[in-house]
Amino acid sequence: MVFENFDIWKFLAGLGIFMFGMFLLEESIKLLSGKTFKRFIKTSTTGKIRSIFTGMTSTAILQSSSAVSLMTLAFVGAGIMSMQNAIGVIMGTNLGTTFTGWIVATLGFKIDIEGIALPLIGIGGLGLIFLSKSVRYSGFSKLFVGLGFLFMGLDYMKIALENYTSTIDLSTLPHYGLWFYILLGFLLTAIMQSSSATLAIILTALNSGIIHFDEGASMVIGANIGTTITVLLGAIGGVAIKKQVAASHVIFNIGTGIIAILFLPVFTRLIHIIDGTTDHSNVIDIALFHTLFNLVGVVLFFPFIGLLAKKLIKWFPNKETKVTRYINNVSVDLPEAGMKALHLETEHLYQETVSFAESLLNEKRQNQKAPEQRFEDLKNLQSAISVFGSNIRHGELDAPEKSKIHQTISISLQLSQVSKTLWSIHEEITELTNSSTPGAIKVFRELCEEHNQLLGRIQKLLDDDAYQELSLSNLRNEIESQNEALITKVAHLLNNNDIENKHVSWLILVNGLISHTSLQMLLILHDLKQSKY
Repeated sequence: MVFENFDIWKFLAGLGIFMFGMFLLEESIKLLSGKTFKRFIKTSTTGKIRSIFTGMTSTAILQSSSAVSLMTLAFVGAGIMSMQNAIGVIMGTNLGTTFTGWIVATLGFKIDIEGIALPLIGIGGLGLIFLSKSVRYSGFSKLFVGLGFLFMGLDYMKIALENYTSTIDLSTLPHYGLWFYILLGFLLTAIMQSSSATLAIILTALNSGIIHFDEGASMVIGANIGTTITVLLGAIGGVAIKKQVAASHVIFNIGTGIIAILFLPVFTRLIHIIDGTTDHSNVIDIALFHTLFNLVGVVLFFPFIGLLAKKLIKWFPNKETKVTRYINNVSVDLPEAGMKALHLETEHLYQETVSFAESLLNEKRQNQKAPEQRFEDLKNLQSAISVFGSNIRHGELDAPEKSKIHQTISISLQLSQVSKTLWSIHEEITELTNSSTPGAIKVFRELCEEHNQLLGRIQKLLDDDAYQELSLSNLRNEIESQNEALITKVAHLLNNNDIENKHVSWLILVNGLISHTSLQMLLILHDLKQSKY
């Protein structure tokens, strides 16, 4: 057997230690960066070029394209990041993943790994024991341990392969076609859920002479495509926005892979020019190849980001009829995005509550939902807001941010009470709408028209510019004038016997509660503006 002398357990132990080191590295950087890093991603994606750069640097620092992709998904769902910029971040993550290759290629095979790994693990391990009470020092300790395990795992894999190659004639090893190695790279990444681990295997195999440059390059292409599996699994059964982001990842990675395969001889020649040698057994050549073909992919795809975003929205439309608009796309594990989505969803509830009041006063409801359904939707929306706000990870937030979450939930409860008040006069409104008394119908229609105009103005006050021009006292005076005018009209109708007593009580009740609702909505709007994140 060709591989009978291969120490599989030492190799697997090295792979496991390497992957555990990557895990600790990612966890430590998340711990050290905290919400500052997440805010960096949120605020640094205001353009396509900046989004690509942010995706690249974030992945290089976090050492996890999956973590950056999930954050991107959350920000898109919260309405913080546009689909175009999200695609830019996804493209940037591919460039960021090449950073691991450069670390392994430049340090992993050039230095005394044991001389670095053991001190890092020793210092980091002691730090985790004695400095565990400090989040900052604990994070640094975990960072040291992660780096130490990463290099130690690489050393184990390197020794296993070097011991094996020293006992056999490398020319007897079978070399399959490039498509086999593309598939192998894809499967390794899909199974391990880590392109960094696959890259480490490729580099150690190349360093030991088991594979050649073309075979290693083919495995890198396969690994690049394999990184899409994590996002694809997360998109199964998900909302449209998740499918759009996952599809953009797949399209870009497969497209880039096809470019790399077709122009592999060109890339090989270019690398030969850059390093000035004809020997491509150097592990740095693989790291250079990995960076080059991803960079070419970004350059070629960049002009088509806008077109791709439009196509993805068309291919994966949001067909679900959910009462929520923002929070269903965001994870509660990302507090910054969660707070933004919570506020936007509460604004959505505010708009829907005003719209509900308008619909009750509108006789022409042919193209509208039934009032019962709208009321039920409002209850479900408020409930979803309360549940989502309560589940946001409060531990990562400061006191003012926690206060804003509680204030936002309180506002949603106030809006729920408003909708219940409106629903309580539904029967009276229906009776007045279907009344056969001309006087009552005339006054009720005038009442509806005046209140609908006022509600329409309140609806527009969500706009910041319109809100700045708001004068609460003027609106209060206007509502009081409407109440006085209604009472005068009703008294006139009563004197002429043009209205029934029951209609009088219904008109005054409806007018009073709608007026009260309008004033309450103005006060709630003030609180909503104050809780804006």
